[in-house]
Amino acid sequence: MSLDKNDYEEKRNFIRMFVDAKVTITDPKTGQVFEGDSKNLSGDGVMFITEHKFDINQKLSVDIRSEQSKLAPLSASFEVMRVKQLDDGTYEIGGNIESVK
Repeated sequence: MSLDKNDYEEKRNFIRMFVDAKVTITDPKTGQVFEGDSKNLSGDGVMFITEHKFDINQKLSVDIRSEQSKLAPLSASFEVMRVKQLDDGTYEIGGNIESVK
């Protein structure tokens, strides 16, 4: 099956970039801080792996800092849209970037 550009429409507004960086997740309601590893990043979303389960629609702050000096750090307000428990007991958290700080 060939995909002609007229037969296929990208469902996302932005392309995902795979990012290997540490994520610091803060719950603004409690001030609790959690650690995670980023999986990918797009213009309006982030996916990361963490040991803590978050709730759908939960508001968080995320800080992504790469050890590569070429990548600028990102601090953003984030809303959880997807939570998936992985086989190893960790959680894959995906959501929307609401604003960049």
